[in-house]
Amino acid sequence: MYKKLCCTLWVILSAFFVGQLNAQNTLSFDKYHNNSEVQQILKQLQQSNPSRTQLHTLATSPGGEPVTVLEIGKNSGNGPAIFVGANFEGNVPLATEGALRLAKMLLDSAQYTAKQKWYILPLPNPDAAKGYFSGAKYERSVNDFALNNDMDEATNEDGFEDLNGDGLITQMRVKDLTGTYLVSKNDPRIMVRAEAKKNERGEYKIYTEGTDNDSDGEYNEDGEGGINIGISFPHLFPKTKNEAGLWPGQSPETYGIMKFIYDRPNIAMIHTLGSSNFCLYPPKGGRKGDANLESIKVPARIAAQFGVDPNQTFTMNEIIELMKSRVPAGVEVTPALVTSYLGLGAAVNPLDDDLKFYTKFSDDYKKYLKSKNFSIETPDAAADKDGSFELWAYYHLGVPSFSMNLFSVPKIKEEKKGDKSISSEEVENTKKPAKPENGEGLSDREKSLMAYSDKTLSGKGFVNWQKFKHPTLGEVEIGGFVPYLETTPEAEKIDSLLQVQLPWLLQLSKKLPEIGLADQKITDLGAGVYRIELYIENKGYLPYPISIGERNKQPAPVVLIIDGDVEILEGLKRTPVGPIGGNQVKKLEWLVRTDKKPTISVKLESAVFGSAVKQIKIGG
Repeated sequence: MYKKLCCTLWVILSAFFVGQLNAQNTLSFDKYHNNSEVQQILKQLQQSNPSRTQLHTLATSPGGEPVTVLEIGKNSGNGPAIFVGANFEGNVPLATEGALRLAKMLLDSAQYTAKQKWYILPLPNPDAAKGYFSGAKYERSVNDFALNNDMDEATNEDGFEDLNGDGLITQMRVKDLTGTYLVSKNDPRIMVRAEAKKNERGEYKIYTEGTDNDSDGEYNEDGEGGINIGISFPHLFPKTKNEAGLWPGQSPETYGIMKFIYDRPNIAMIHTLGSSNFCLYPPKGGRKGDANLESIKVPARIAAQFGVDPNQTFTMNEIIELMKSRVPAGVEVTPALVTSYLGLGAAVNPLDDDLKFYTKFSDDYKKYLKSKNFSIETPDAAADKDGSFELWAYYHLGVPSFSMNLFSVPKIKEEKKGDKSISSEEVENTKKPAKPENGEGLSDREKSLMAYSDKTLSGKGFVNWQKFKHPTLGEVEIGGFVPYLETTPEAEKIDSLLQVQLPWLLQLSKKLPEIGLADQKITDLGAGVYRIELYIENKGYLPYPISIGERNKQPAPVVLIIDGDVEILEGLKRTPVGPIGGNQVKKLEWLVRTDKKPTISVKLESAVFGSAVKQIKIGG
């Protein structure tokens, strides 16, 4: 009897603890998670899947917060990896939720981790992320790194204050004869800049909500923190911006991220969840300083070697033909080699060949969203910023870099009749987006935000202007758009937004190159001499490397190594395979001599794709 009772109790307790464990491992997306909760979720995901996952701590932020990556697919062998980073500026909490949701999707389905590793970084800027969860909510983008932004004798002494006690940091407007702002005639809630060419004169000055704590005549110019991790990477590092830091990687979060990635040369694709959207819109060019590769002048010292006029211009293809006869046997002349040899400088705009696949994937993504009845009628996504992670990944790492903006407010549209504006949620099948009002300064973005606040949030997206007695400015009015209105939907929409969009990143993972040995051919030429022909294939959609990777010689090349009891007459023992297009085959040749009939080892070696070895019998 006693024994039976014990057994019954054990079954009950076991069921209880299993239930508790399952409850802990249930990850719901009905709220936004702070960094403490994010770290707990990552630990739960790792502990629930110990054979497939591993946690890596990249850094500790200046505010003492851990920056952690979850590795998924640690048992998938030596294959390519995909790195996913989210919310680098700390003010897009939905991006963090997206990274966590993607991690769960990967763990729920092994098909995307069978041959690939994933590294998921949900929150690289945890100090800034506190702005969403603080008592006075404001769109903070800098960490707790101590910076003296106004170059006085104090640090972090003049930050924002919630003067009206509504829990939000908005704006202050104050009447001033030297002001540059007017009240919009279209919507008195919106402030627009006065235009001198229209003989307009400003009536207001605009400040962020707060006081002049250090009595220097400026308001909130030296608040808490810090460095914005989202603009602290090396490519086009914005050195004139204090919040970028003094140099790329000055803050431990940025340095830790770069070191982690450089230590893992198998990373072959990068995804960024944040404010830009390379998935929907291909990366834009137009930056000044890019070398014109279709109008190249050869430096005088090299022009003499080539026997050409240094004042003459050449296309890239013409330069390649000039160089082919002047390089050692076995060396392939590529645009990357030309660029490096002639010192043409770094690229600052996406290369044309890469824009082809970006454009193709963008078109496919739009069709995918349309099939899910997901509207893309939104204001344009934010432009990629100088010093951003997604730009560094493309230009420096030389890998496909995709970014995704998970939420935008609906774009305002015009009715076909009358002047009344309504949101795209209410008017379907309207083809022409609304144009900005002439002469009134209201942008499509401002009109869309106001419509979203009024119609979706019942006006809660805007704080109506209210008078306040300011200690130094006198009578002011406090109001404006609420923080996070543009980037952060209500919590109940999180899961539906993520479920529709994130699977596209999984589809992109199927586009990675797949490099391998396809076939071989041995031809006996007599006198112990043999021709070896090896065929290397790329079964994937994307080329390896992409054009920018070919240009800057990053990532690491694929190398073919021949080892055995033969004398190599033509060719190299270690031969770089060079660029190979998507769904293409490339042939490499050697002439060898041997008095025997040995078996040689052919090894395809790659830091990205791992190694493959094949034994080949020479002479039968």
